[in-house]
Amino acid sequence: MPFTMTEGGFGVGDYVAFGLLCTASCAGGVWYSAIGSRSKAVVDIRDYLLGGKAMSTFPVAMSLIASYVSGVTILGTPAEIYNYGSQYWLVIVGVTLSCIVVASIYLPVFCTLRLSSSYEYLELRFNRHVRAVASILFLLDEVLFLPMVVYVPALAFNQLTGFNVFAVGGVMVAICGLYTVLGGLRAVVWTDSVQTGVMFIGVVLVAAAGTIAVGGFRTVLNVTSESGRLDLSNWSFSPYERQSGWGVVFGGFLYWTCFNSVNQTMVQRYISLPSKKEAVSALAIFCTGAILAISLCVWCGLAAWTAWVSGGCLSGGEPPVDDRLLPAFVTYVSRVQHLPGLAGVFLAGVFGAGLSSLSAVLNACALVAVEDIMHGWLRLQLKPLTEGILARTVTATLALASLLMLIVIEKLGGVLGVATALSAIAASSTCGMFTLGMVCWWVGPRGAVAGAVAGAVVAGTVTFGTQAAAARGLRAPPLDYAMQCTNGTSQQMALLDPQLVFPLFRVSYHWIAPLGLAATLSVGAAVGWLLDAPRSVPLDAELFTPAVWALLPAAAHERKGASRRRARDDAPAPSSPLMLAQLDKVETNGETSR
Repeated sequence: MPFTMTEGGFGVGDYVAFGLLCTASCAGGVWYSAIGSRSKAVVDIRDYLLGGKAMSTFPVAMSLIASYVSGVTILGTPAEIYNYGSQYWLVIVGVTLSCIVVASIYLPVFCTLRLSSSYEYLELRFNRHVRAVASILFLLDEVLFLPMVVYVPALAFNQLTGFNVFAVGGVMVAICGLYTVLGGLRAVVWTDSVQTGVMFIGVVLVAAAGTIAVGGFRTVLNVTSESGRLDLSNWSFSPYERQSGWGVVFGGFLYWTCFNSVNQTMVQRYISLPSKKEAVSALAIFCTGAILAISLCVWCGLAAWTAWVSGGCLSGGEPPVDDRLLPAFVTYVSRVQHLPGLAGVFLAGVFGAGLSSLSAVLNACALVAVEDIMHGWLRLQLKPLTEGILARTVTATLALASLLMLIVIEKLGGVLGVATALSAIAASSTCGMFTLGMVCWWVGPRGAVAGAVAGAVVAGTVTFGTQAAAARGLRAPPLDYAMQCTNGTSQQMALLDPQLVFPLFRVSYHWIAPLGLAATLSVGAAVGWLLDAPRSVPLDAELFTPAVWALLPAAAHERKGASRRRARDDAPAPSSPLMLAQLDKVETNGETSR
């Protein structure tokens, strides 16, 4: 049976499988929101947003994976492999290195200070205005990222079933918003754990059944090897190569270091654990899970390529293909292998990944709005009940905004590129600010702000420039497949001559975050050295990573812990219960949850 990329359809078995798995994955969060919060530790604003800082390691690790692996990853990675080969798979090396750096450089600082928000560090190290800059940048980034998380699984459902994208997106937002608004971090983490499991089940089944459908493991290796899609030998230093070994490893390492190290979505989960040991364990589980998820998605792309070539390279499946590849391949596999329900299981996995990413971002945004903007920058201290309502209102508002933004994405497809651009800007410049604070003891507020502006300008200019060039027709041609497909199905692409595009606007997307990070660090370090007065830099060893303690002035070691003690003394009194009914204090690990 040939594979043509036009496959689709949803049977009764698919609806049953999808309904059962989605119900199971969301039931825990809804139950916790409606019932569990009355008997567990969700009794004040910090408990709502941080889970009492007494969460268990494994659920938090699953939630970390959920924050990383969204529907964009599941649908986008196979298409990338199908078009450009397996070189992208080397990003797992960058992810591994990223986790090592996060555990040794950034995590010790956050776990020692025990902050409520990662951006609170910037106020201790610099001032509250620097904290506000990073917080607002994060919120703007996530506002445009949220609709993308909703749009991808809704579009997949639309392609398989024909249901309206907005109706599907509305159901997603309603379910996710309900348990996120009411249950807080605990509901999010426990639901993420189940949804991550459903996601892995779906992808594993597709990879296994797809391999069998196309002839087995050796067939996939032979067919993809003949077309060069298993070739990992391109280690060109050229930044214009879409996928090269150095670009994928180095660029992936820096991008995911930026995301895993200081992004509030990730840090919120690290500090919800009781100690650094548990945080490192959760990070190790996350690293393993991310590598497994990426590898499974890569294999699905290779299996889909094998199906197309083995079926005679019919028109419709020739590269380059878009994100419709995997849903079409799943339908193809279910028909070849006579597996009713496979498409339903797969779609439940995509939905689970989307819901978990959506809930993670919503909860993180609520924390940033309350802790960083209201408390940290505006210095507002409202009644505990009012703060709780405000946090839930922020979550509900963002959930609704993500649904409304689907209209913009459908009418103006370029918004997806804009969202990607802002993601690169926020990741590189924010990570640069934290790195300057933790490593460069001579840098003060002026250096931090100057570096962030420089990084944002560089990353923004390159990203918007590459998007504009892509809109004009600049495309990286897919790998050649003429030796395997001689029936004349090669797709003719009208490509823009790269020589007509400014060189900086031709670089691969892997190099955008490194460019922004390099600009932030170099400009920030130089400005800090020249313009920041020594008195503007708090010399406290706990504000710096242990890797540079040996280089710090003696005064930093003498004042070790001063910033943490001052922050504790300045903290407001513990919040009263958010619920209208009086709740007894809950003992967690021998301490009353705050």
